Amino acid sequence: MKYIVYGENRVMTGDAIAEAVIAYAAALGQNGTTDIVDVPTSDEHGTATTAELLLGPASQLMIESAPDDELEPEDDALVAELVRRAAAVGGARFVDAASADSVDQDQHEAHSAARGAVRPGAPEPRTSRDDEGDRPA
Repeated sequence: MKYIVYGENRVMTGDAIAEAVIAYAAALGQNGTTDIVDVPTSDEHGTATTAELLLGPASQLMIESAPDDELEPEDDALVAELVRRAAAVGGARFVDAASADSVDQDQHEAHSAARGAVRPGAPEPRTSRDDEGDRPA
């Protein structure tokens, strides 16, 4: 388990999810783009929920070890999607660095293969330039 430290808050989630989130945040920051990611976690009563994180150039994230929990959230589809999004903004090196720490070799190869595939209809990361046309003059 890992905590994603976001400002003064901590979101506890699975190791692979946390590593994928921070790699994607680094890739977004490098490219001046933003995105919102729903991260599986649990509330103070242990009930499964999600935390919505805004990631971008101004995001300051950190990952800390958390106590192991038998209910560790695992979401291979989310991890693969974050890997794909990071690669789409040119952040493959961040994914490789994060994956080396928490993903076994078979999963890493699957993630590497997924980086080249673009799922039809999947949202692309938003850029700050996308919003410029919406600003009043």
